[in-house]
Amino acid sequence: MDENRLLRDLEAIAETLSITVQYDDLTGGEFKVKGGLCKLKGKNVIIMDRRMSQRERIDLLVRALTQFDLSSIFIKPYIRLLMGDDSRERDPGKTEAEAKTESRSSPAQRR
Repeated sequence: MDENRLLRDLEAIAETLSITVQYDDLTGGEFKVKGGLCKLKGKNVIIMDRRMSQRERIDLLVRALTQFDLSSIFIKPYIRLLMGDDSRERDPGKTEAEAKTESRSSPAQRR
């Protein structure tokens, strides 16, 4: 898998959701932080330490993006698999947690 392409695709998903992805130098403070999702002035922002590896950036973006409802936007199948999301079975009225719990149950239990 081309990690550059994957990172660009994940950043594009964030942009579609109006989430800013920001790379900053997060050293020098009292706390050791690599980044994460936060709200700044009411807007969702994913902040990452610019020294993170490509793989760490991808992992952080995946963790942050899966906290949002992704059912209404197109996401390439390989990214959906990476996120562990099969939105074809998802009811848009359910939360991510409810959908994940339901997807673990058998088809007979869902009826």
